[in-house]
Amino acid sequence: MERPTLEVKNLKLASGQRLIVDVNYFDLKPGECLVLFGPNGAGKSTFLRLISFLQPADAGEIYYQGQKVELKNSAEFRKKIVYLLQKPVFFKGTVGDNLLLGLKFRKVDQTQQKKRLEKIAAAFQVEPLLGRLPEELSGGERQRVHLARAFILEPEILLLDEPFNGLDVQYKDRLMADFYRLRKTTGVTTILVTHVRQEAAYVGDRMAVMLNGQIIQTGTPEEISTAPATPEISNLMGHETLVEGQVVNSENGLLEVAAHGEKIFAFGQHKPGEKVVLTFRPEEVILARQQPSTSVRNWFLAEVTELRPLDRMVLVYLECGFSLKAFVARSSAAELELEVGKKIWAGIKASALTTWPSQQENKIDEGD
Repeated sequence: MERPTLEVKNLKLASGQRLIVDVNYFDLKPGECLVLFGPNGAGKSTFLRLISFLQPADAGEIYYQGQKVELKNSAEFRKKIVYLLQKPVFFKGTVGDNLLLGLKFRKVDQTQQKKRLEKIAAAFQVEPLLGRLPEELSGGERQRVHLARAFILEPEILLLDEPFNGLDVQYKDRLMADFYRLRKTTGVTTILVTHVRQEAAYVGDRMAVMLNGQIIQTGTPEEISTAPATPEISNLMGHETLVEGQVVNSENGLLEVAAHGEKIFAFGQHKPGEKVVLTFRPEEVILARQQPSTSVRNWFLAEVTELRPLDRMVLVYLECGFSLKAFVARSSAAELELEVGKKIWAGIKASALTTWPSQQENKIDEGD
C-alpha cells in the first residue's frame, strides 16, 4: 500500500469552548487532488493554515511521507508547500515580475526561470499579460495569474483556498479546465478548498466533507453524491426532498415505498412500516414524451409548472401529486417541446433515490 504524502491525526483547535477544527484522521495520497468541501464557516481554511504551520494547533500530529513534522522543525516541510490564499496579493512590478519573484527568492537559476515562465505563461494563457501591471488586470485575469504563480514554483504539495471563487461562469469553466489539465500533467499533490459542489466534482479525485470542523465523509465525488452519509451532506450535494412515505416492502435492500397513491422504489436499510423521506438530485431525473420500457423503476406522469433557464441548462418544475425538479440541457428541453402545462413522463432510478428516517429529516428541516 502506497504511503500517504500527508497524514493528520487528532488535529484540534478551539476558541473558548467551541472546537473550530476537530479532525481525527486525514490523509493525502501522492499525486491526487483532494477537495476539502463544506459550507462557509466549516473550518476548511483554518485546517489549511494548521497543516501548513501558518497557525499553531492546540493538539495533533502531522506526518509528511511518514515522518512527523513539528513546529520547531517545520521550515524544511514548508519549503515543499505552496499555499495560495483566496484573494490574490501582488507585489510591485509587472505580472512577469510577480511570476518570477518566488523563483528568485528560492534562488532558481535564470535559465530555469526563463523556461518555467514560458511554460506556465503558455499553460495558463497569460503571455499577453506579462508586461502589464497587476492593477490593470480584470478579476478573472488576476485569478489566472494567481494560479500560475503557484504552479511555476513546482511544489510537492499545493494548497488552494477557493481558487475559482467570484468568477463568472464562462471564465471559471475555462480556468478550471486549464487547472485540471495542468494538474494532471504535473501530478502535483493538491488540496483544494471549495464550497461549490460542481467545482469539487470537476477537479477532485477524492473529497473530504467538513462540517463544524470535523471531516464527516471521505470518498470520490460520485460516491459521496450517490451515497451521502448524513442528511446535511445530502443537502450539500444538491439532493432535494421528493416525498415522505411508508415502507411497505423490503427485499435485499430494495424498498417499496407508498406515498401519495404511488409505489416508489428506492434502495435503503429500512423495515416495512417505517416512515422515510426520499431525496433526489434534479440531475438524475429523466424526462420523456412517453413512458419508455427501460430498467428505470420509477415513472410519474407530471405536468410542467415552471421553466427556469440556467446558463446551458433548464430547471424544470413538475407536479405529479408531489413536486419534482429536473435539470435538462437546453437542446433537450427544445426537443421535448417543454412548456408550462405540458404533460411529460419523469423517471428516477431506484439507485438515484436516497432514503432517510423521516423524523431525522424533519429535524434537519426544522433547523434550517
